[in-house]
Amino acid sequence: MKKPRPPSATVTIKHVAQHAGVSLGTVSRVLNNAANVDPSLRQRVAQAIVELGYEPNPVAQSLRSRQSRVIGVLLPDIQNPLTAAAVTGLEPVLARAGYTLFLANSHSDRARESDVLEQFKRRRVDGVIVMVGDDNDEATRAQLRDFSVPLVMLERVIDLDVDCVLTNQYEGTYRATRYLLGLGHRRICLITVPTITHSGRERLRGFEAAFTDLGIEVPRDLVHSEGRAHPYGRDAAYSSLIGRAPATAIVVSGGHLAGVMEAVRLLNLSIPQHLSLVTLGDTELAQLIEPPITAIRYDWPATGRCAAELLLEHLAEGRDAARPPSRQRIIVTHEFIIRGSCAPLGGTIPRSEHAVPARS
Repeated sequence: MKKPRPPSATVTIKHVAQHAGVSLGTVSRVLNNAANVDPSLRQRVAQAIVELGYEPNPVAQSLRSRQSRVIGVLLPDIQNPLTAAAVTGLEPVLARAGYTLFLANSHSDRARESDVLEQFKRRRVDGVIVMVGDDNDEATRAQLRDFSVPLVMLERVIDLDVDCVLTNQYEGTYRATRYLLGLGHRRICLITVPTITHSGRERLRGFEAAFTDLGIEVPRDLVHSEGRAHPYGRDAAYSSLIGRAPATAIVVSGGHLAGVMEAVRLLNLSIPQHLSLVTLGDTELAQLIEPPITAIRYDWPATGRCAAELLLEHLAEGRDAARPPSRQRIIVTHEFIIRGSCAPLGGTIPRSEHAVPARS
């Protein structure tokens, strides 16, 4: 006689066991993919699951296994095309391993950041990939130190024993600045994110080193590193492009490029005739502007993939007590893409595009 099928909304593991004629323990072992299950019993349970339309309760499963199969990812600005590209790199790696993303945007707001991290804890995520707004902040450091799950920092360096995956902002900014100095520019403006982040500090360091290595004074009045939003980039560029000694070239972070281009339009300037421009981060905007913008191209999808792979390594280490955890700092390489947005001071150059590999 065919066993009655319960309404789909009420199907439980008990119904599956009754339908298959096995114990609750057998069903549990099948659901958890245990090795010690007779193949014939496994087939009966699988058939019962299909026939009843049983769907495991992820909350109940996480309570039993102490694994949520969820990874928390916190970014300061998911609208930034470069950090968004990191997500496109890490998401498929985690998905193939059976993990779901809990993606949150802090808007570089410390209170919001703190709340999201607490939500990660309450929801019992298995691991965290995080790009904090201020990697010097003691409260942030203390909150991250309190996490009991694997943690990987993305594009940030913090005083904790955790993995970091970084782009080489120092080398990229140094190369961009030396290139402009080699074209005869001296009034070079830097527009970047605040130096409360590793990216901001490394860009400023690379910018200064390029001048210092040539014995040229750094134009401190043209350094802008206090804001992240579009209006900041616009206002910083505008103020640097007017006056008695305006900038003749700009090195700008990818997230500020749109603001710089707005200032260029407002002042009715032409690139590269009036202004040479290099962006730190190769965005679609940089490629579509006419002329296309010379760029330091960082492989952000690779950065995301690397962060996800490191996190999975540590999750595996956590399940293997005999394997001690290892901590790594990985720096992803970059290319220098020469396009038509730069010219010698007082002259012009061809607009052909080519890539210059990073120095080893």
